[in-house]
Amino acid sequence: MKAGIVGVGKVGSAVAFALAREGPWDELVLVDAVPDLAWAQAEDIRHGLRVSTQPTIRVGKIDDLADCDVVVLSAGQGRKPEMTRLDLLHANAGLVAELSRDIARAARRASLVVLTNPMDVMTTVAWQSTGWPRTRVLGSGTLLDSQRLRMILADRLNVPSVKISATVLGEHGERVVPVFSRAKVSGRRPTLSAKDKEEITRQLRDVSTRIIAAKGGTAFGPAGATLELVHALIGSRPRVVPCSVVLEGEYGVHGVAIGVPAVLGTGRVLALEEWPLADDEQAAFEEAARDLKAFADDASVLLKVNPRQSP
Repeated sequence: MKAGIVGVGKVGSAVAFALAREGPWDELVLVDAVPDLAWAQAEDIRHGLRVSTQPTIRVGKIDDLADCDVVVLSAGQGRKPEMTRLDLLHANAGLVAELSRDIARAARRASLVVLTNPMDVMTTVAWQSTGWPRTRVLGSGTLLDSQRLRMILADRLNVPSVKISATVLGEHGERVVPVFSRAKVSGRRPTLSAKDKEEITRQLRDVSTRIIAAKGGTAFGPAGATLELVHALIGSRPRVVPCSVVLEGEYGVHGVAIGVPAVLGTGRVLALEEWPLADDEQAAFEEAARDLKAFADDASVLLKVNPRQSP
């Protein structure tokens, strides 16, 4: 199997290293606007491989993504503490649109996984730019947020994280929607007050900002989540994973990507699940969708394109 990573800065290189270590790739192609950086990342990754895992790792251009099964798009400006989502949108929308078109031209049978922030809006931009069906364009979405929620609950309840099942839907950003109504600890629903939920949600929203302030960015978390997402995507057995997919009426939303439970496998989004949500969760999800739709419309104006209509 063959995978490509476009943009191998802090996050992209961490993703590339995770993919290289965990297979099942025969070949990984690293593409970056700075060829020397791509070469250095490829060499560094090669030096960190297991003896038993030796995929070919090479530097390439967009055309070298031909025959890729998956392409990960992580190019663009990373989030800084002082930046708003609108700042990131203006910084990255044009680049994501251009690269997505080029990837679609070169990697005709691949699926595209978008990491560039603001991720949900950039997933919508990529879907619009490729012209591909939504089953082949997805964002890393709230998979990372779900992992963060499990860690927060594990610390708060003083239990191993492996015993916790918890999922976040909505936006990968301010409008995260922790689905407390489905959370379980050792198979049982935890007792959480309204104040507990409010505090946990605030902590979930703030954790990435604190990490960015302390070390300049996140890398390991996004890389681990992307690895899990890609493995689910290429797997032969369907798996339900929260990720960002353009909705076509699910949850009452049309034409914008947002974090939902998706059934992944055989290289595609096979289906979406519509979970019954508690009233407050449903309201928060709808608010996130409205917010993301407004930002997606802003991106269309910025890019001077008509919003693509979902079927």
